[in-house]
Amino acid sequence: MIELNYTLFIQAGLFIFLMLVLNKILFQPFLRFFDERHNKISGDEKEASRLQEEAERRRLQVDEGLNKGYLQAREEKGRIQDAGAHVGKQVVDTVRQQVDEEIAKTKDQIAHESQQALIELERGQGAMAKEIAEKILGRSLQ
Repeated sequence: MIELNYTLFIQAGLFIFLMLVLNKILFQPFLRFFDERHNKISGDEKEASRLQEEAERRRLQVDEGLNKGYLQAREEKGRIQDAGAHVGKQVVDTVRQQVDEEIAKTKDQIAHESQQALIELERGQGAMAKEIAEKILGRSLQ
C-alpha cells in the first residue's frame, strides 16, 4: 500500500520547482529558438519568393525590350532596304537616260556620217565610173 506522508508534498514541490526552473532555463529558450528559426525561415522564403517574382518581372521587361528592339531593327532594316532600292532605281534610271541619250547621239552621228559618205560617193561617182571604164577598156576616156 502507498503511504501518503509529507515526502509526497516535498517531491511534488521539488517537481514543480524543477518544472519552473527548467521551463525558464531550458524550455522557453528552446521554444524561442524554434520560433525565431521558424520566423527566419518563413521570412527567408517570403524574401526568396519576392526576389523570384522581381527577377521574373525584370526578365519579362528585358524580353519586352528585346522584342521592341528586334521590331525596331526590322523596321529600320526595311526602311534602309526601301531607301536603297529607291536610290538604286534612281541610279538605274539616270544611267538608262544617259545611255538612251548616248544611243540617240550615236545614231545621229552615224546618220550624219552616212549622209556625208553618200554625198562624197555621189561626188566621186563620175570620176570613179570614168576610172573603172578606163581600166576595163584599157584606154583613156577624154
